[in-house]
Amino acid sequence: MKKTNKMKIKPNHKLSILVFILSFSLHFGQKVEFNVPKDIKTLQNSIFDFKNDFTQDEPKAAAASDTDFSTTVDLYHLKYEGGQKNPYLNLALKNGAKSKQFIQQAVWNVNMKKVSAKSTKVTVFLEKVIPDNWSKKEVDTKLTKSTGKVEKEIKEFLLNYKRPELSNDDASLTDSVATTYTTAVTTTDMIVENQKQKKASKKLQILFGKKQFIALPATSDTFTKLLQVQPTQPECKDCKGGKYSNWDFDDFNMIYASMSTGLEYYAIQYYGQDMVSGLPHGLVFNDSSPSECKQKFARYNAQLYQAVGETEGNSEKALTVVTFKMNSSFVRLEFGNEYLTRVVISNKEF
Repeated sequence: MKKTNKMKIKPNHKLSILVFILSFSLHFGQKVEFNVPKDIKTLQNSIFDFKNDFTQDEPKAAAASDTDFSTTVDLYHLKYEGGQKNPYLNLALKNGAKSKQFIQQAVWNVNMKKVSAKSTKVTVFLEKVIPDNWSKKEVDTKLTKSTGKVEKEIKEFLLNYKRPELSNDDASLTDSVATTYTTAVTTTDMIVENQKQKKASKKLQILFGKKQFIALPATSDTFTKLLQVQPTQPECKDCKGGKYSNWDFDDFNMIYASMSTGLEYYAIQYYGQDMVSGLPHGLVFNDSSPSECKQKFARYNAQLYQAVGETEGNSEKALTVVTFKMNSSFVRLEFGNEYLTRVVISNKEF
């Protein structure tokens, strides 16, 4: 049974607080409750400054009234590899599952209730566990429990932390900037979204019918059999045989090359304005963002950085790139227009 209360939101100088409905529902494992000899207003501002090695600096949702407050503490990229278990969760595995798993995000609810002018009751419990795509079939999220470590960290933090005071000018300026930024982003997103259409590429769906990247080594015939289209063979002095294979489609262009240096790769480039699906692992051309991809492939230690790319006039421009190694292949995702535009799979790092 759920209780919901509409509450007033007080702005925070550091984070944009979004309104949500305070919900009490079934949760994971035990609740941890403790009293803190501080007023609720001080604590609700302090909790946004809580950090450890697995938190991220991000806006947090919160619900507040004069006597109640609720928000979350989110931990990201919790790895479980044999004996090196993450200390924050007791992971429940389904029958036959291996111990090597990856939790993309775990969410603890932090609820505060005013006891008196100088005392607040704090309740912390594990609310949600989100495995990544490779682990979600292996992990029993309903039976996974908190170890109690993050609850202890939160308790010690709230008992001992003294939040630095801001001047009125600093607080007003920060709140004004945060409000302006939120409005600008929302407006831009609406304009871009209206211009883009979502569609699926049948050729990409056929090419990646097994929902995985095609493993290397391969040959030009490997891709020709799947695509049912003969490639052109442009000249390439550094390629084995002096040529590489090229396929042109309405949705995308694809090349396959085996270099004399031993480098082998295939690359798929999208030039259009629509959002095109059909790639493995939920990747979508002109829709998947660099930060989204970095988090999606966090278990493979995905790295996000700025590289230098060439334009049609041979001039250079900044290019956002996400790279990682998956199994025996190196994956390079390129974002030429803030969204995914090129995928490169190779047997060596570029």
